[in-house]
Amino acid sequence: MAIEKLRKDGEDPLILDAGDLLFSTANINKNNLESEKHRCETMLAAYEKIGCDGLNIGKYELLAGLGYLKSMRKKYADIDFISANLRDKVTNELIFSPYKVIKKDNLNIGVIGLTNMVPDSMKSIIVVDYVKAGNDYIKKIESKVDIIVMLINAERNMQASLVSNFKNADFIFTSGSTHKTSPSTPQANGGPFLYANGKQGKYLTVVDLELKNNSSPIIDVSTQEQKIRTLNNRLKRLQRKDPIKSLEEIYAGQENILNLINRYRNDLKKADSTLTEATNRMKFGSLALNKTFKDDPAILAMVDSAIETCSTLNLKSPKPPKRAKNRNKNNRIKRPKPPKVKSRP
Repeated sequence: MAIEKLRKDGEDPLILDAGDLLFSTANINKNNLESEKHRCETMLAAYEKIGCDGLNIGKYELLAGLGYLKSMRKKYADIDFISANLRDKVTNELIFSPYKVIKKDNLNIGVIGLTNMVPDSMKSIIVVDYVKAGNDYIKKIESKVDIIVMLINAERNMQASLVSNFKNADFIFTSGSTHKTSPSTPQANGGPFLYANGKQGKYLTVVDLELKNNSSPIIDVSTQEQKIRTLNNRLKRLQRKDPIKSLEEIYAGQENILNLINRYRNDLKKADSTLTEATNRMKFGSLALNKTFKDDPAILAMVDSAIETCSTLNLKSPKPPKRAKNRNKNNRIKRPKPPKVKSRP
């Protein structure tokens, strides 16, 4: 399992989830409610075993109702449910903890949870403006922590604005979209760095952070390394025309290509300089959770058992009645044919 591999390698990872975790479909009804609840509890039990430091409450977490979600929080008390902008409609009180401060390797990391999506049927909750709520809590904790992490459940068309909306955050991890961030995705200089995991839990976003000076910006090493690889490959392709001659000789008189070569070389120098001078370094990786990772036997047994149980529950669930088809042709209503109209000569 990916997390266990990190621990065996001597890492002590901070494990967070941006939400939309607990159910497999937005259409929960009496036909699949029991199987979906079983799936939900299996996910939480597995997360509790793995060790989850914080779960943001998003749209999917609320699908079975607020009462059920509260019972899950109580049952799986080792997982902190986080939300800074969901309030009880009656009391106007926050339903979950708005943030959590976690200490890792002499760093205080503040984690804030937000959503701008709730099920249409959820009438017992007030959804406070997530941008205002998020920035209010950033101000509240920024003097107490070294790093601020935002877990945000948001529609895809809203995610592009998250960096500008939460400028004083360091990292933003999102759910609610099938988009997946790649190492070559451009990031804002100095952050906040924005990451999306893709769909259906098929990828694990891993961020390695090395901080030496709190007053210096964090440099995204993975982006710079990707840029260097890309630029070197472009120069190599241009060199293939003649491996012996210099690029200036090969493309003499072709000003457009020569200008392009100079730009590539200048960009390479800048990227190399950025890496050399980086005091605080951050490296991003996206791990495909495929057969290359060995399954944890206990977790695998939980998953196999859950799949079998959910299949059984779905078979037992009442199916909606099918619309009856009238196969008696004699009972069909025949529409009268329109009368033929003869034109007069």
